[in-house]
Amino acid sequence: MKIAVSLSLVLVLGIALAARADDAKKDAKFEASKLEGKWTYVSGKKAGENSAKEALAGTVEITKDKLTIPGPEGKPMPIGYKLDAKGSPVKIDMEILDGMFKGGKAEGIIELKGDELKLCYAMIMGDMGKRPAKLESTKDNGAFYFVLKRKK
Repeated sequence: MKIAVSLSLVLVLGIALAARADDAKKDAKFEASKLEGKWTYVSGKKAGENSAKEALAGTVEITKDKLTIPGPEGKPMPIGYKLDAKGSPVKIDMEILDGMFKGGKAEGIIELKGDELKLCYAMIMGDMGKRPAKLESTKDNGAFYFVLKRKK
């Protein structure tokens, strides 16, 4: 009798822990809508080198399918994007929609924690460029890496 009660207790505890694990996975699901809004640059790098302060000026605006960043000569540069949130980190594919770099493509990864957004990407030109595996910019990967903070 004690063995049956103990097994039942173990089974109930196992089910409860499994349910909590499923809830944690649901809670951890990436919510793309939380990207929407205005952001400012905290820091930036290209191929492991810090970006110039002037290059980090201005506001980035994100809608459900477009990023608009400050572009050359102060003109806004619209960039369409699509997310693949099935894995971790979340993948992002981008394409410049207008201006002198129209049609330029990049593949990257993003991470959103509270009011901080990390974006790391590589420009894709022919068979050059490869989606970064980590949120980092090094001389070897040639990636762009930006940290942004939600504008209040």
